[in-house]
Amino acid sequence: MNLQQPVPVSFSLHGLILLFALVSYQLCGQSSSSKLQPSQLFQLGEKAIQNKAYKTALAHFNECLRLDPYFWDAYHSRGFTKEKLGDPKGALTDYNIFLESKPENMEVLFSRAVLRYNYGQWAASKEDFIKLLKSPGGETNTVFFQADQAGVANKVMTIQSGMKASYLNYLGLIDWRMKSYKQAIAYLDSAIKVNGKEADYWMNRGIVKQYSRDTLGAIQDYKQALQLNVDHQLAAHNLAVLSGYQGNQKEAERLLSETIEKNPTIPYPYEERGYIRMKAKNWKGALADFNMAISLAPGEPDNWLNRGITKEKLKNMEGAMADYTQAIIFKSDYERAWLNRGNLLAELNRLKEAIEDYTVAITHYPDYGLAFYNRALAYHKLGQLKQACADLSRAQKLEIRIDKKVMDTICK
Repeated sequence: MNLQQPVPVSFSLHGLILLFALVSYQLCGQSSSSKLQPSQLFQLGEKAIQNKAYKTALAHFNECLRLDPYFWDAYHSRGFTKEKLGDPKGALTDYNIFLESKPENMEVLFSRAVLRYNYGQWAASKEDFIKLLKSPGGETNTVFFQADQAGVANKVMTIQSGMKASYLNYLGLIDWRMKSYKQAIAYLDSAIKVNGKEADYWMNRGIVKQYSRDTLGAIQDYKQALQLNVDHQLAAHNLAVLSGYQGNQKEAERLLSETIEKNPTIPYPYEERGYIRMKAKNWKGALADFNMAISLAPGEPDNWLNRGITKEKLKNMEGAMADYTQAIIFKSDYERAWLNRGNLLAELNRLKEAIEDYTVAITHYPDYGLAFYNRALAYHKLGQLKQACADLSRAQKLEIRIDKKVMDTICK
């Protein structure tokens, strides 16, 4: 009998007894479940974690803590479960509660330190990692996995083995985020001294050196990372970008092509190579790269803008317009996209619409001299000389170089 359907009036006594028996059985089952002790619920939650049934585990830990709010280990396990279910904020709350009771537990402290780092809580995360670094660490059976650049867990560590260098690496990254580059390099130097065979540490130090304008030092570190791991995608990418900045466009494109060949599913090498090809006026090559970048990361507005510019160079005005518009949809305050779409509208002689786009660009970026200049030209074509002269004067104050003939023509 489907219990969700209305029960007919003319059902038999046998059916009534059967229905009563079914309801009684369900109530009995619920009563039996509610009699479980917190320790039993905790064990059920742990077993569910082993089976990767995280929603079931969460339900058990919730009930365990409802019955006994001081069952501290359940906060630890529930925090881990929430991480697995994509609730880092909830996990962080549970770890905080657990550590109030057991502040010396290095496993949970490490989990909280990483979560705080991922949340951008740099000072709090640094405090946790320094405490981890200073702690001798107790015995533990917990295993942590260090992921490689493709997100695959490939290095097994415990709190005792291999973690000191990892703490130092995190501290270096935290100080980099806090723009304390000198201290960041000092931490990463120490991480490399403890474990010089970890390519990530060399790559991270290269990033910090790059930010502190030590370009040669950054290049050396990226190359060392690639010697240790020839498939290190980020090191190869960063090395290619630096080569491009130094004017070696062919070398940069070669390195990016190698990166793409090794891992064709990462968007940023296509983005960088597309940009390099734009600078070389290889528009068809740039279009192919931005097509790939957008297919892999459709939410990145820069790729839509650059593909729009590329399409405009290839005389695909309709496609360019669509791409500029999509960039604006993803980032409504993207002043460059508003400017470029305004330029295209002006080129198509849709001057009033162009002026509207220039105005939005200026709204988001009040010192956008180029937008004032281009809006002045659009006003001039519409015969609105007063507005055109005002915009031209504003552009000049914003250090846009204006030909004297243009100024004399518009501001008579």
